[in-house]
Amino acid sequence: MNQSVNRPKHIGYLDFYRAIAIIAVVAIHATSTAVTHYAKNTFQQEFYYFWNQFFQFAVPAFLFLSSLVLFYNYHSKANDRGWVPAFYKKRLLYIFVPYLVWSFIYFVVKQVIAGKQPIDHLERFGEQLLTGTAHTHLYFFLIILQFYVVFPILLSLTKHAVFTKYMPLFFIAAQAVFYMIHLQVHFERLGSMLPSYFIVIGFGAWIGLNFEKALRILHSFRFIVLAALIAGGVISIYASSYVKMILEDLPFVTYALLFVFRNLFTLSACLLLMLICEQLGTRKIKHSNPVKVRAVLNSLGTVAFGVFLIHPMVLLFWRREFTTIFVSHFSIGIILSYLAALGLSWLLALGIRKVNWGWILIGR
Repeated sequence: MNQSVNRPKHIGYLDFYRAIAIIAVVAIHATSTAVTHYAKNTFQQEFYYFWNQFFQFAVPAFLFLSSLVLFYNYHSKANDRGWVPAFYKKRLLYIFVPYLVWSFIYFVVKQVIAGKQPIDHLERFGEQLLTGTAHTHLYFFLIILQFYVVFPILLSLTKHAVFTKYMPLFFIAAQAVFYMIHLQVHFERLGSMLPSYFIVIGFGAWIGLNFEKALRILHSFRFIVLAALIAGGVISIYASSYVKMILEDLPFVTYALLFVFRNLFTLSACLLLMLICEQLGTRKIKHSNPVKVRAVLNSLGTVAFGVFLIHPMVLLFWRREFTTIFVSHFSIGIILSYLAALGLSWLLALGIRKVNWGWILIGR
């Protein structure tokens, strides 16, 4: 059988999605110090707190997109044999190897900065590798690797019509059950566990399986999605403390409401971002500006994985070398740190991508 005939149509504007998501990731990390630097209830603290919390949709967005792409590309192989070894080989080479390399790089750099000999603390590196804690952003790789482990199982379930039809509901229920278990046993690293993201993964999978139909539905409900984003965002960002205070005698109701609104915010952000990128990628161009915007987003999106890996290193050295310089103009320093982290990691990723062995550092 000619595989090119069955190959799904390439969706070019998904690189726009990756670009916007990585812009949000860098913003989270760049603004984190500002949130703790400024005193509470000041304009600066409120400003940076809002953007830091608003951009928290970024990691769920990457998982949503990963699920969408995998189910979109592999759904035709659900009944085939032999694709699983190739699937895992590709992921081990282009995901796990960069994770291993960068975990070691961050470990060595931080040990040297602390005045320690890395060779004397290799056992600690092993622990960090297993827990995704060599640096703050590397926990994401544990999540995505967990997803790759279970993906063939999830794909096999799509052979059952009931599961495929009600897929988002199954994933919502699974994440809710997992959250209730967490309330009882208190998982130590909840954010590093795949079930914490089942809702966005489930919706991403369903859209991947029903792409054209799903986009039509999203267009029909776009204003509802926007309203959900606003409502979920306002409550999850600003009202969580008030909900806890008002319902302090009803802890289960409190946690249930916060669970609903937090996931409403992240899911609606993922869906709305999908609509924005689809419009940007498919509408007719009347002047040159959209062409330039597309070119920029496409360039950033193609190396988003590399930017994700590199930008914390830029921030690490920026904070060591330049924080004292901008101490009297802290906000300017934060903005410049963001531009440096995004711009330098972007340029480095583009350069590394052109090298034959570049996949070792930034995947492919």
